[in-house]
Amino acid sequence: MKNTHVQTLTDVANKEINNSQCTIIWHVDDLKISHRESWVVDQIISLLDMEFGNEAPLTNTRGKRHDYLGMVLDFSHQDP
Repeated sequence: MKNTHVQTLTDVANKEINNSQCTIIWHVDDLKISHRESWVVDQIISLLDMEFGNEAPLTNTRGKRHDYLGMVLDFSHQDP
């Protein structure tokens, strides 16, 4: 996994899984996980839940629109 430190103190990890890039972005206890195949995201969420779910329940949101760290991320529109 390649980590890239961003000035906003958000960390990014990228890894190729099943011939597609998986990206995990985190800031403190907020994560954004993306991959072309939903089962990859499911597997990562399951691993995180096994590791950290006993401390506090994990919540997740799926879809094209998310409120994340005070921003609205809308992936419903594709570039022309």
